Amino acid sequence: MPDAKPHVLLQLDSDPHPSVFDAIVAVDAGVDHVLRHGGVRPEEVRNLVYGAIFTRGVEDLRQTAVFVGGSDVTLGERLLAEVRQAFLGPLRVSVMIDSAGANTTAAAAVLAAAAHLGLSDAEVLVLGASGTVGRRL
Repeated sequence: MPDAKPHVLLQLDSDPHPSVFDAIVAVDAGVDHVLRHGGVRPEEVRNLVYGAIFTRGVEDLRQTAVFVGGSDVTLGERLLAEVRQAFLGPLRVSVMIDSAGANTTAAAAVLAAAAHLGLSDAEVLVLGASGTVGRRL
């Protein structure tokens, strides 16, 4: 069996300079190469994603992923929508959005709550929650 392809992460960041924090987290998680793009606009996403999905066979695409970041959650959601629209049948990769750290922080809040009560039948009231993290809860 041939050697597995290296793990590649395509980092699409809406901020002018892509997040160093996000890139280091990716490397520490085992990504071999982080392709960092900053100041990404929705109309640029398709060609960046095509560069990631057309260069490998379908079986090797599992070694490729897209990460959408930046401080603007609304713009990040638009970038994510463009990533999804760029996929063609089996030519698709894993994709994650964490603009402003909102998704990972919200997930951590739910995990912290789960440490103290069962969530399967819990009724929860989230007060405030008008910021980027709170809207994810």
